[in-house]
Amino acid sequence: MNNDTGIAGLAILHNDPVVIENVIPQIDHGKFPVKVIEGDTFFVQADIFANGNNSLAARILYKHESENNWRETYLKPIVNDRWEGQFPVEKTGSYKYKIKAWIDPIATWQSEMVRRVHHYLSLTDLLSTGVSLLESMAGKASKEDKTLVKEAIRIFKDQKRADEAGQLAMSFRFTEWLNRYPDTTLSTETFDFEIISNHKKVEFSSWYTMFPRSASPFKGRHGTFQDVVNLLPRIANMGFDVLNFPPIHPIGNEKRKGKNGGKKLEHDDPGSPYATGNSYGGHETVHPELGTFDDFKDLVAEAKKHDISIALDFALQFSPDHPWLTGHPDWFEKQSSGSSDLTASPNSTQPDFLRLKINTGNSEEIKNAVLQILQVWIDCGVQIFRIAEPDFYPVGWWQEIIHEVNTKSPEIIFYAGTVTRPKVMNYLAKSGFALSDSYFMWRNSGYELQQYINEIAYSEQKDFFRPIFRINSPDLNPYNLQSGHEPQQLIRFFLAATLSGCYGIYGPVFEQLVYEAFPGKEDYWNSEKYEIKHWDWEKETKITYLITMINKIRKENQALQQTNRIHTCAVQNDQILAYYKSHDNGNKILCVVNLNAHHRQSGMVQVPLHLINKNHDEIFIAHDLITDARYEWRGEWNYVELDPHILPFHLLRIEDYYGEYY
Repeated sequence: MNNDTGIAGLAILHNDPVVIENVIPQIDHGKFPVKVIEGDTFFVQADIFANGNNSLAARILYKHESENNWRETYLKPIVNDRWEGQFPVEKTGSYKYKIKAWIDPIATWQSEMVRRVHHYLSLTDLLSTGVSLLESMAGKASKEDKTLVKEAIRIFKDQKRADEAGQLAMSFRFTEWLNRYPDTTLSTETFDFEIISNHKKVEFSSWYTMFPRSASPFKGRHGTFQDVVNLLPRIANMGFDVLNFPPIHPIGNEKRKGKNGGKKLEHDDPGSPYATGNSYGGHETVHPELGTFDDFKDLVAEAKKHDISIALDFALQFSPDHPWLTGHPDWFEKQSSGSSDLTASPNSTQPDFLRLKINTGNSEEIKNAVLQILQVWIDCGVQIFRIAEPDFYPVGWWQEIIHEVNTKSPEIIFYAGTVTRPKVMNYLAKSGFALSDSYFMWRNSGYELQQYINEIAYSEQKDFFRPIFRINSPDLNPYNLQSGHEPQQLIRFFLAATLSGCYGIYGPVFEQLVYEAFPGKEDYWNSEKYEIKHWDWEKETKITYLITMINKIRKENQALQQTNRIHTCAVQNDQILAYYKSHDNGNKILCVVNLNAHHRQSGMVQVPLHLINKNHDEIFIAHDLITDARYEWRGEWNYVELDPHILPFHLLRIEDYYGEYY
């Protein structure tokens, strides 16, 4: 189509024979690609119409970036000139698609033939038109069909066989020819739309964050990559499939922070891994006490055997003794004193790193340097990069980096590791970051949680924003965890693991109920960011038991492997939150959570019968997958009671009732 308006999905010029408009989904009028998951079916809708009563036909043409030829599938009218179609997304990477629609003279003629046959009207004047249309069709037909089409032409030329011609025009065979060999002379095409297909782990994954330097089984010894390898069976057994590390590079010596990020520095303080670089090397180097590159590659390979992906934090934060400060001083803004500008994080008591100052003069050079670093880690087998605070650099610059990496390696996942203003987070997601941090940590009441999950699942965000619900992180000890109250920990874990397909915990800290906070802040007291910890990796608690069980349930129930298909349920108690999730395979899950970590709560939950396909008087089973209890429920409203000191939630699979001995 010709489109001078610059607005995606419109076929508006007056000489376009067919109008195509209101194409969905699209983001910012097609400026950004829609995000999907490998294996999804991608649904497209559009308004398609033309003047008069002519019959229309429409197709979706689509192809993966690795393909040269367009594939096509049908669009079908649904209501009021609205058309719908779909196509399978078979692999990761970029897809292009467009809509082609045309006035179909053959279908228009066929419709008139059908009308006359049904009303016993003469067909004589339509037969000659049918001959012309069939002769045009014969020129495109396959060898097998050409013979049959020529036989049909003979029938249409014989006035005595008009009734036979009418029956042929209404036949399934004729409709098949019409679809195979359309006359698209009067057609309109949209321009190309783009979708990005990401790996399944963007939609469903369980993240475990830990510091490799704290992995040693011996107190007082720096952990190594081999120590992490020894922990992989435990992490895999708990059901985690992504292992996230803070930066693993050499740590700066100048301006190094001490305990709790303070100025006082003891001789053995290891510093923050987020202040990268010293004379040993920078972002392309591993911390020598962790091991070698070969050790890291072995770790990645061993993790893969356990179906665990390694996710690296990639922080463009530079210690004052980073090699780039000497090699590329012009990449860092200078203060009037002549020293480079030190930029502290918001919670720092003293600055310990610098950021790049990207401008039109150096952006390309720095981008190429960053691409080289990323390639080093991709060659080691890393497939996920959590970019720390990407909002401190131009979004378009990141967009170029992500595009160049994903063009070569479409399986690489970029995660925007920042919690900032909503529109900034959304723009980062639109620009290529496959995963994003979320506001889950600060959503506590039932109302807040319902509003937030509905925003993610049902607003335009559903087409580009893929959240990870983190319960805590090395940077954040949220106020809702600072009591150290075990039921509250369990409630937050359950909400994250069942509301979102992707969730994460900051590992041993969460498991072992470490909760002490820096006074007045959402930081951990004696934070592991600034010191090496020794953890009892053999310790098992109620928390570790339930993490293991619920991760197993998540893997067995596809309804829990997605974020967007969710329905919040009415409850006659605002201290209880209930939500229903389902999958096309028939898997139906109802989650009920007592949000009050201190007191027993009860109430009636409204089950969405129209979604579980049950009648108002029909019995069904609510099977608690954690306790294995089975409850016989009937109708919409059913009673729940939850004691937070026993178990503050139900994870119910809705099953059919088969009688007394079920």
